[in-house]
Amino acid sequence: MTTATTLTDATPADDARRRALVERATVREVLMGAQDNLTNVLAVVLGVTIGAGRVELVALAGTAAAVAEAISMGGVLYTSTRAERDLDARTGDGPVEATGPRLGPAGAAVVTGMAALIGGLLPLAPFMVLPLGRAVMVSLLISVTALFALGSATASVTHRTWWRDGIRMVLIAGSAALAAAAIGALLRVD
Repeated sequence: MTTATTLTDATPADDARRRALVERATVREVLMGAQDNLTNVLAVVLGVTIGAGRVELVALAGTAAAVAEAISMGGVLYTSTRAERDLDARTGDGPVEATGPRLGPAGAAVVTGMAALIGGLLPLAPFMVLPLGRAVMVSLLISVTALFALGSATASVTHRTWWRDGIRMVLIAGSAALAAAAIGALLRVD
């Protein structure tokens, strides 16, 4: 007869396995939500700032994008995780053997949605308290710092070079932000 290990009698090896399971099971969801929505909202903020030049429009567009994207990303992870699980069941491949441990569809949706919401609100925060010009600069600083930190943290889980992964994430997001800024300049409405 086997008994389950409880939290009180867990060994350091049990703790390390549990920590590895959590890291592996959630890194995809956190990255998809936080990186995508931080990038998206930063791009919207820059595009609307350059295109319209009004803080209330930046706040409106950015907040709408942040909330919609958080809900959308949560839904995407729910349906994709469910589809993966169904495909694994149909083909006989277990998700743990094929791709490592994964969160269930609901867990994936919640983690991704929350990471996306937090990531999306970061570039918006300065617009709540600062005038437009300063808010843009602070938003860029916060966003670049958060993206670099997210990339670096991911590298600590994947055992890659922390600064390369941080820079890579900043460059990916920077490309989207520059594209949105160019569109804002091209389609300027003020």
